[in-house]
Amino acid sequence: MKKQQIFGAVLVAVVLCGLWWFSRIPAKPSITVVAEVVKLEDVPGGKGKRLITVRLGGGQEMMIETLAPFFFKPGYKAKVGIFERTLFPDVYDIVSDSVD
Repeated sequence: MKKQQIFGAVLVAVVLCGLWWFSRIPAKPSITVVAEVVKLEDVPGGKGKRLITVRLGGGQEMMIETLAPFFFKPGYKAKVGIFERTLFPDVYDIVSDSVD
């Protein structure tokens, strides 16, 4: 019985470590795309966070919550980094100031 409990605990630890490993956000974006800023909103109580709605190249609109500079305005271009993950949804974030 003791061996089964130890094996179960080790198995649970391995599964949790695997989930942690696959849930991590990569240090660098896998893909960087240029998107148009559509709308900006301040996050209430967000301490500087903003909700930025961007339109990607295919017409898809995406809402990104980020600590972004306040000089973004609707119509501006921004670089959006796509951080691809294996088991979990991809993460989108503004990766640089603006694009001319």
